Amino acid sequence: MIKIMRILAIETSCDETSIAVLEANKDGPFTLLSNIILSQIKIHAPFGGVVPTLAKREHQKNLVPILKQSLNEAKLLKSQKSKVKSQSVNWRTKSKILEEILSREPELLKKLMPFLTKYGRPDIDLIAVTNGPGLEPALWVGVNFAKALASVWDLPIMPVNHVEAHIIANWLPYSVIPAKAGIQKAWMPDQVRHDKKDTIKFPNLLISQFPAISLVVSGGHTQLVLMHGFGKYEILGETRDDAAGEAFDKLARMLNLGYPGGPIVAKIAAEAKKQDLKNVRLPRPMISSKDYDFSFSGLKTAALYFVKTLDKKTLKKLAPAICLEFQQAAIDVLISKTIRAAKEFSAKTVLLSGGVAANDLLRGTLKLETCNLKLNFSVPPKEFCTDNAAMIALTALCATKHKKPVSWEELTVEANLRIA
Repeated sequence: MIKIMRILAIETSCDETSIAVLEANKDGPFTLLSNIILSQIKIHAPFGGVVPTLAKREHQKNLVPILKQSLNEAKLLKSQKSKVKSQSVNWRTKSKILEEILSREPELLKKLMPFLTKYGRPDIDLIAVTNGPGLEPALWVGVNFAKALASVWDLPIMPVNHVEAHIIANWLPYSVIPAKAGIQKAWMPDQVRHDKKDTIKFPNLLISQFPAISLVVSGGHTQLVLMHGFGKYEILGETRDDAAGEAFDKLARMLNLGYPGGPIVAKIAAEAKKQDLKNVRLPRPMISSKDYDFSFSGLKTAALYFVKTLDKKTLKKLAPAICLEFQQAAIDVLISKTIRAAKEFSAKTVLLSGGVAANDLLRGTLKLETCNLKLNFSVPPKEFCTDNAAMIALTALCATKHKKPVSWEELTVEANLRIA
């Protein structure tokens, strides 16, 4: 019989709390049984960015309810066959371990204890959790939650690199659950858009051709990564200061547009008038540098200096043009370096991922450029561009082929974890 593996994944690296359950056959397709995401945007919006202490508090509040919902959707939520005896030696021992693990997350402990006494261990084989990079206070909540569950349910844990997971999100479209359509089977070979002759099956996926150039762009990361295969990465370049998404947030803040900046800037940019565009010119930092690094601090500063020269009436009039020029400047740099890297390293595929990958202009322009070069191009559906546990689960599944999981005692947080 084919062994079925079920993975429970936890993501708390920033301001999304997410839990997913993925099911995979040993040598067959995978299916996403659930993927619950709770955003904290409204909580952080008044501050114009993510506040780590608030993110930590919200993760503590949300993890147990989301765990229950995710297991229930996956049909894995099971009541205890017999009531847990709070005074039994076994439960007293487990409770003591839980109290030690969650000593810095008291609200989470308070919510988790009743859950564990009411519901039994689900039919799960592995727990996956983001352990870096990210905001350290937020990461610790998810990691300690994973450790707590693993200690009680006696399960191994696969730590997952958040940046790698964004890259692996490119393979999630083949296992998407329609919002109200129940479970959908994963890919079948005739659904794959790429040339079958040079594809590789690993572990359950017909994947894009390697080598691949992956552009990861989000609020916290901007990296160009050369991918030789799953788990085989080389960082070609990265931002020296602000990440691309962070730069969009700062522009939105200086124009008083709101948070998060990326979607708002893109929306306002669409309102730009041709006659206003000639009055706005911003630099393309490092677009001609010989390396693959990025710098968006200069672009942000140039926009700030320009804004300061305008009175309120003119600023209101030119805001759409400023947004469009800023967006175009950032995209020009991102695409220029990505395409140059694809040529230099003879890439067969270009991958785009991260929160900023939801930007329609970036998606469309990079797709056009790669098609002109007859390269494969992949970008996740927008719902998988932002942080989500589905990508953590799939990355853990891929990792089982080349590394071993760890015990809960070994797991720790690495806020500055590198992909290579």
